[in-house]
Amino acid sequence: MAASTELDIFQLYPLIHFSRAFLYSTIAPLLIFLFYVIGSEVDRWLARVPNLPGPRGLPLVGSLPWLWGRVHGEQFRLWSAQYGEVFQVQLGHRTVVVVNSAASARSIFLGQREASNSRPIFYVLHKKVQSGSVTSIGTSPWDDSCKRRRKVPATALNKILNLESRAFTTDILDVSLNSKSNIVDFRDAVRKFAMNLVLTLNYGTRVEDVKELRSNAMIAEIIHVEGEITKFRDTTRNYENYIPLLRPLNTLAEWTGLRDGKYMPDIGRRRTGYHKMLLNKLKAQVAAGTDRPCIQGNVLKDPESKGLTDNEILSVSLSMMAGVDTSQPTLAWTILLLSQRPDIQRKAYQAIVDADPALLTSPDIAHTKVVYIDAFTKEISRYFTALKLGLPRATHSEVHWQGATIPPKTMVFINSWACSRDEELFANPNIFAPERWLEGGTHLHQFAFGIGGRMCVAHHLAHKALYAVFLHLIAHFEILPVEGVDDPLIADPLEGVSEKEQFVSAPRGSRARLVPRDITATGKMLGLV
Repeated sequence: MAASTELDIFQLYPLIHFSRAFLYSTIAPLLIFLFYVIGSEVDRWLARVPNLPGPRGLPLVGSLPWLWGRVHGEQFRLWSAQYGEVFQVQLGHRTVVVVNSAASARSIFLGQREASNSRPIFYVLHKKVQSGSVTSIGTSPWDDSCKRRRKVPATALNKILNLESRAFTTDILDVSLNSKSNIVDFRDAVRKFAMNLVLTLNYGTRVEDVKELRSNAMIAEIIHVEGEITKFRDTTRNYENYIPLLRPLNTLAEWTGLRDGKYMPDIGRRRTGYHKMLLNKLKAQVAAGTDRPCIQGNVLKDPESKGLTDNEILSVSLSMMAGVDTSQPTLAWTILLLSQRPDIQRKAYQAIVDADPALLTSPDIAHTKVVYIDAFTKEISRYFTALKLGLPRATHSEVHWQGATIPPKTMVFINSWACSRDEELFANPNIFAPERWLEGGTHLHQFAFGIGGRMCVAHHLAHKALYAVFLHLIAHFEILPVEGVDDPLIADPLEGVSEKEQFVSAPRGSRARLVPRDITATGKMLGLV
């Protein structure tokens, strides 16, 4: 009988061994995951700002699923109707305070300026892409170095703005005259304008021909890398920033070869690499006395700028290049809107003629101020708001809002889209109306550039650049929709986007009919006749 029992136990041993293996390999990881979820939920609960409403979201991911496939600024605007003009939302494990009205933006970013001036640190951008390298002004935390760098790109250079707005007119004219029915795919011309605006202003160098966008190795590299940087700067779609569990999983994927772990840091190195090449080329030109006027050239020559380190000078360059992100889609949106609004075109063209008929043949218009074109430029930025969520802030010290105390190092979004649709400031905000910036419009604000101490450092320059190119565009072309293409929403700032979750809202449309108004006048302006 004893022998039989021993045999039964011996026979059961594999089953016992299997049960233990199953326990260790399956049940134990599930328990560890369960404890992780519980700990994460405790952290999320402790991270919430007391007395500030907002959706609670789901374990681990927070409210991220509600943003999938949607324009984030619009979703936050809709939530503000439910939770108030300032509310909190949890993206993964991080608590974000979202500011959705003009009044609250002024209270927090102007009234508590120093307390709300910093920037958050993101895992993807700062620790993976820019690890150990230079950061741009716009993504740098608030410190003395950031203050010094913000003083550099403060002045627009009219000569350069005139040059690039004329060059854009030349590119559009060439395509229009060499295409059937004056149909223009304006993507290359827009890209070249945006790229040249940065290169010429910053380094005194430029792309001479649209063909260089592909044939010039450095320019092609800049276009590709800056596009990737834009993706890595995305405030909500880089989920590693918000869900820590993804980081070891992605590291495991890198170890097993399922993911390229070197790609993000390589993009950061490549970005720094071409900026250093451009800066070194400019230094040589300055030394030889062959440089063109530009911001970095002024920095190198100005004795007062010697307090800037090489990395700080490079940071200014990175910041200027980031301007391509918004100027490019803004110009594209403008062409599409004008193709749908002949009434706006007629009014704008007549405003130019009434201001000074000589502007129709003048090559230098950046210093002028046609009041309606200036208002049109402001309304374009408001109506489309290409960067619908401004670059996120981080509280430097406590910020107070209606009984709630927002602690230091809390991430804050300014919902520029919602602020630009604030009915308390903009009557009939969903209507495109340049007139709102004319009589009584001096109290209005362009939230597309942010507000307060971390407002876009080059907002005056960006406005003047757009004003100059818009004036030439309207003065020299009648813009019409492409025949046979019936898309009434092509210029709609929400329904006309190429991808709803985009960090920078770009239009899906890329063609219009640009018919020259007066070839002789345009030729005279361009110096061709």
